[in-house]
Amino acid sequence: MVKNDLIIRVAGEGGEGVISTGDFIAAACARAGLEIYTFKTFPAEVKGGYAMYQVRTSPDRIYNQGDTFDVFCAFNGEAYEVNKHLLKPGTAFVYDYPGGDFEPDAIPEGVFAYPIPMSKAAKEMKSYRSKNMVALGALSVLFNINETTLKQVLTKKFARKGEEILNFNLQAFEKGKELANALEKTDPWRVADATTPKDVIVIAGNDAAGMGALLGGLEFFSAYPITPATEIAKYVATHLPKLGGTLIQAEDEIASIAQVLGASYAGKRSMTATSGPGLALMSEMLGMASMSETPVMLVNVQRGGPSTGLPTKHEQSDLFLAIHGSHGDAPRIVLSVEDVKDCIDMTVDALNMAEEYQCPVILLSDGSLAFSTQTIPRPNPADYTIVKRKMWDGEGTYKRYELTADGISPMVDPGTPGGMHIATGLEHTETGAPSFKPEAHESMHAKRFSKIKPVVARYKPTEVDGEGEADVGIITWGSTIGVAREAVARLRDEGHKVKGFYPKLMWPMPVEQYEAFAATCKKILVPEVNYQGQLSHFIRAETSIKPIPYTICGGLPFTPAQMIAKVKEIL
Repeated sequence: MVKNDLIIRVAGEGGEGVISTGDFIAAACARAGLEIYTFKTFPAEVKGGYAMYQVRTSPDRIYNQGDTFDVFCAFNGEAYEVNKHLLKPGTAFVYDYPGGDFEPDAIPEGVFAYPIPMSKAAKEMKSYRSKNMVALGALSVLFNINETTLKQVLTKKFARKGEEILNFNLQAFEKGKELANALEKTDPWRVADATTPKDVIVIAGNDAAGMGALLGGLEFFSAYPITPATEIAKYVATHLPKLGGTLIQAEDEIASIAQVLGASYAGKRSMTATSGPGLALMSEMLGMASMSETPVMLVNVQRGGPSTGLPTKHEQSDLFLAIHGSHGDAPRIVLSVEDVKDCIDMTVDALNMAEEYQCPVILLSDGSLAFSTQTIPRPNPADYTIVKRKMWDGEGTYKRYELTADGISPMVDPGTPGGMHIATGLEHTETGAPSFKPEAHESMHAKRFSKIKPVVARYKPTEVDGEGEADVGIITWGSTIGVAREAVARLRDEGHKVKGFYPKLMWPMPVEQYEAFAATCKKILVPEVNYQGQLSHFIRAETSIKPIPYTICGGLPFTPAQMIAKVKEIL
């Protein structure tokens, strides 16, 4: 696979404008008609600590954040110390010198170094906060970041703060250009030239999940703020009231899921969003949703755990909790998203499935995807179907938990004539009356579990990446799928027989699809970002497959190079 993209990493201290610099670069590239995929990591502190933003841009589609950077811009000494081991021959290195807080060690041979006095220039302009604008101007000159679209982005950002603020930032930008123009460019790196702009939007995973909720007909949302899921609630809070819906910030996660159950019982399409600690607190109420067959949708944006763990870092370690996180046997549907577009489409799917199957549906995202921005086609609301819950037709005696052929019983809105029934967390008969008889518990358990079995056949089949026989098959989930796509393509280009299998319906598990894929592969590798190999566990438990687990859990996602190296080791 020929490299046809550029990866720029900007790093420094939180509060120096590292994140906004990355945002500006990404937005400018998108406006220039290029594809982007961003990755950012920032500290748990309110201000200060190491922050990093990486932009990958290309004329072609991008599936992940890439292996490592081609261009590195260090705002301070800590950023340099964290990343200097990645400065390899061929990389370009832009750093704050003279006038910064560090002087780099001897520049490794083959590294293209560009000292830019960002701090000094900003101080001379009487505003240290303009340091990132100086850096942005320098980067635009050195690496062909489209100046027209960059200035459009900056104008959009700062014009609302007044003409004086806008002009000041543009002056700092021009200063950075001047400093870079005084240097001789010696590296080969440049952002691809602008192409015809496409009808796309640039959006992060969390905002996309919020957009998906609105496209899916959401009427009620309750949540308690938690990193890294809060932006979903912020997006919904901005737009749901315009559509006549209601959002509540609850006092804690338990209250939020309880309010969602109450609103759903009242007939509203309802959901919440949280991360691992919040999902743990919600487990009892999710059990009640299973028992009372109340539609509930929940987005869980995974982060490093357990406990407070790594609140701002990436991990895929809530699969056990999502599938089996309840007391008793409590069925639910679990989905997992790959990319930003999935965050829109599968949020709609999850809301529909909750309504159709009258059970909890958990949609798993992760800390990397939550803040990653990508270019995606502009969504068309007409492309999305809204599935409504089965409702009682008013005929005969109403039985809330009637034993039907498909296991799904009709619901009623409170106050419906003739629709009075008991709705509690107790086991019950068909009418909802509490019952502790063995036959009642067994028949209702069978009902609750049988109704979600058709999901496997009715949901979109798991994607198989490749044809024929393979020496190694890669099964992975979540945002790690994007890394696997590139790894598989690069390995095939080298002549290796490799295939991919990318499940998004995590539970109920499409066992026959797993088995069919594995039958075409000599060995199965399962990369995932957790310590225990959680998907590998379910594969071993539910199928005859004997996977090779491959796990990392350092707070960062896989790179294609890591996955390629592991496959070659197996081969």
